[in-house]
This record gives sequence, structure tokens and C-alpha cells, in this order.
Amino acid sequence: MFLEGNRLFDIPLLARAAEQYTGALTHWKHPSIYFNLALVQLSLGEDVEARASFELALKYGEGPLGTEWFQTAQKKLAQLAQTLGKIRITCQTTGAEVSLDGVLLFTGPGSYEGWAKATAHEVTARKPEYLSQARRLTVASGETKSLDLNLVTLSEVAENGRRWAPWKPWAVIGVGTAIAAGSGMLHALSKSNFNAYDDSFRRYCPNGCGLDNINSKINTKLNAKLTTATHQQEFAVTGYIVGGSILAAGVVLLYLNRPRLLEQEVTSAHVTSVTVMPSVSP
Repeated sequence: MFLEGNRLFDIPLLARAAEQYTGALTHWKHPSIYFNLALVQLSLGEDVEARASFELALKYGEGPLGTEWFQTAQKKLAQLAQTLGKIRITCQTTGAEVSLDGVLLFTGPGSYEGWAKATAHEVTARKPEYLSQARRLTVASGETKSLDLNLVTLSEVAENGRRWAPWKPWAVIGVGTAIAAGSGMLHALSKSNFNAYDDSFRRYCPNGCGLDNINSKINTKLNAKLTTATHQQEFAVTGYIVGGSILAAGVVLLYLNRPRLLEQEVTSAHVTSVTVMPSVSP
């Protein structure tokens, strides 16, 4: 498989050569196979994978590779270190699946640190019943970018989406209810005073009073009771109107303040520098 990979590399059929080298490594993890695989990966633009392969090729010194190829691997590795960046991701949410460019890295709680191409990357964290997060992370050459992802439940996000504190609409409803209840009590008191006035009126005029002598039959105290009952009824009606209006406003505020999901702003890291790297193709 190693020799077939070499033949395909010379044609070149790089993707097929990589398959042969990968298959050969399942039988013998020889530094020379890692070295050839790294060259193929480098040609395919798989810089991160090539770096890992070069490191494994250099693991046992220059003996297995020979001086020339050992030095070549060291040089290539140093060049890759200058063109790659590092990404450090942490997530403490239990059960959250964290992915980098669509590839699952780990399931939280956990962390990841690895090399990445100097370009923009998509980092996502997902868990059922939690608000997913998606971040665009741009890494420059030789730069290390850190990202901390902590998911919150959908109910928590909905609570944060309220326009006001939850108690405020209920406070308005409470005030309206209190005014309406007080008006009801005042209305009941006015009715009692009206009944008391009627009873007193009947006592003064058991057989009825004519218009000519009605004022002489009803004293000032009885008139004051009638006036008080009338004012109480007027205040009660006014209270019904005011309390009902406040109560209706509280119900509207309660509806407007219901939990809702807010649109989440996606933060992105911007490129802070541009690096131009000339390279020679095969």
C-alpha cells in the first residue's frame, strides 16, 4: 500500500495516494509513511492535517527518515507553524455538542485546543431545549484565538426578552383591582345609606309627605345622610371607571410583557492582518 501510494503520488493522483498511505498506517505507523502522507496533504491544502503528520514523522528522530528528509520535514513544519493559527474552545454546558466547521470536536463540559488555517471558521454549540450558539472566528497566522461557549435554556432567553420586570404589569393590575374593589365597597356603603335614608323618610312621613310640607318634615341630619350617600355613589362610579381603565392597561402590559425570544447578535472576529505567502505548486 505504501508503494502504491508512491506510484499514485508520482502520477499525481493525490487523493488516492492519501487513501493508500492512510491504509498503510493502519498496519505500520512508520515515519516514512507519515512523511509521504504529509507531503500529499500539503499539496491538497490540508495544512492542519499535514502538520500533524510531519510531527509524527519526526517523532523518532532522523534515523527512520534519513538526514535529508528529516531536515525537510523540520523545515516544512516550521513553515506551517508560521502560516497556521491556534483555536482554543471551551464549553461548560453539560451535553452541548461543539463543532468546528461542521466537525464535532467534543461534548460538553470540555475544551479543545488545536491548529487551524488562517481563515474564518464557524464554531457552533447545540443542545436540545437550549439556544444554539454560532460564532465566526477568524484566525491569523501565528495567532491564538480563544472562545468560551455557554448555552442558556430557551426559557431563560425568553425571560430575558421581557420588556419590563415581571412584577410591573402585575403591580398595575393590582392597583386597578384595588381601586375597583374599594369602589365596590363604597358603592355598597352608599346603598346602605340610601336604604337608611329611605327608612328614616318613611318614619317621618308614614303616610307620605306633600310638596308643601316635605321640608318641614325632613330635618337637616336626614338631608346630610342623603347627600353623603349620593357622593359615595358618585365616587364609586368614578372609581369603577378609573380602576377598570387601570386594570385594562395592566392586562395589555401583561400581554406585551410575555416571554419572547430575542434575535441573537452573532459576534464575529475580524481579520486584524493580511499575510501574503507565495508558494510553489507541484
